[in-house]
Amino acid sequence: MIKTLYRHLPLPKDFKQWLKSKVPLSWQRQSCLRKFGSINELYFWRLDHDIDTVAPIQNYFSSLFPELDTATCGQIWVFDRNGTEIKTLNFELPNRGVRQIRLSDLVSREYHYGTFMWHIRIPDSIANLEVVRNNLIYFTDRGYICYEKGHSQPAFVHGVDLYAVFQEQSMLSKELLNERPEKKRNWTPEFPIQAGMQSDIDVMIMNRTKSVCECSIMLYSNGGKKLFELTQTIRPRGGEILRLNSKVLQQLENCSGYLKVSGLPTQWGRPAIMRHFGCGAISAMHC
Repeated sequence: MIKTLYRHLPLPKDFKQWLKSKVPLSWQRQSCLRKFGSINELYFWRLDHDIDTVAPIQNYFSSLFPELDTATCGQIWVFDRNGTEIKTLNFELPNRGVRQIRLSDLVSREYHYGTFMWHIRIPDSIANLEVVRNNLIYFTDRGYICYEKGHSQPAFVHGVDLYAVFQEQSMLSKELLNERPEKKRNWTPEFPIQAGMQSDIDVMIMNRTKSVCECSIMLYSNGGKKLFELTQTIRPRGGEILRLNSKVLQQLENCSGYLKVSGLPTQWGRPAIMRHFGCGAISAMHC
């Protein structure tokens, strides 16, 4: 009730600040964040086109609390493109340690691509801190993953959104940060597309909500003429690749263009773009 008053009623700013100061910090958060805990990201893996995916999972607690022993354990969940769990793995993570997990060691290449998530249990030494117990700290793990193809240079991308909430030191998550799509959002990468620069462009999109969503990719020539459009249905916790292949990119002829994605279900969940080059190399990036 107090939260509603200071957020939505036309009250003086000073009075709103006073009201907010009377509301416990845990009450100001979403209901799923009212206990101490951590939030983890959902990532896109792929084993198609001779690509492998590697997750270098770091004990980030060691950097935040270098004076404490932060040895702990973790778990990784792998899902197919439809969000169905196909593999789990438990692992130990030493103080100041890292665990490198290669997706081709966990699942068969017949799955081609999907999503995955990991969780690092909050170490006992940190969970017992008063500042943590009093809900003054909430941890978020938005790590890096790597795509490798043959002997070409590895391509890294980092997490851009928040997905599953793990309360306290639980190893199971029963809540998502964004259960329902906020609204259909549009996204345009910050670089032009030139025909002949790459053979294919993949836009890798994930659905971090509990609802089925539809996402579209459009290719435009310089000046705004639409040349191509493709729509894919993405199931909860699933992922899809929206591809601009060489035949589609040839429609740009000698002009530059740009792509646009619509239907993104979460505010910060920008896709990753992978570009394939004629020499066999790949690059990956978030915009």
